[in-house]
Amino acid sequence: MTSRFDELFSPDRLRQNWQQQVIPVLQPAQLELNLDIQTTYHELQRLVAERFLDAGRLSVKFDELTEEIKQTFPLDATVLAVDAKQKEAIISMLEQLEELLWAMDLAKGGK
Repeated sequence: MTSRFDELFSPDRLRQNWQQQVIPVLQPAQLELNLDIQTTYHELQRLVAERFLDAGRLSVKFDELTEEIKQTFPLDATVLAVDAKQKEAIISMLEQLEELLWAMDLAKGGK
């Protein structure tokens, strides 16, 4: 019985486990998610510019939102987890933008 324990806990066998490198698995998934978020955001910008000829009035809001999205969801490996406060700030900015677009749509006549 002791030989089986000796075999399981032998220094050579344990050393193999110690030398294995741990590679983070979440990084590629987060980078892919960040790319999807930024792509969707740029599509939103394109659709707004297409729908509203005076969308240039929103350039300051879009610039602030773009910067926040780039910081929160970067396309490099600098951020592996997203801060909840940053997400809330982006959601708040998107809600403000939605209200402004709704008002612009009303002013346009809702066509």
